[in-house]
Amino acid sequence: MCREMEQIYSEGIEIGEKRGIELGALEKARETAISLVGMGLSVDKIAEAVKISEEVVKEWLDRAV
Repeated sequence: MCREMEQIYSEGIEIGEKRGIELGALEKARETAISLVGMGLSVDKIAEAVKISEEVVKEWLDRAV
């Protein structure tokens, strides 16, 4: 493989790994939010705990029901 192709390939792998980590963290936050609502926490407190906007937390909870 030429040097340019190797660089493009490496950059693609790095971008994919970062995106995977971000998606994993977001999924963990969603799971935590669903658990916290089961414990009786309010949406605003859940959003604060998982560091995600209240709107996103509401969407997650609407889909989980």
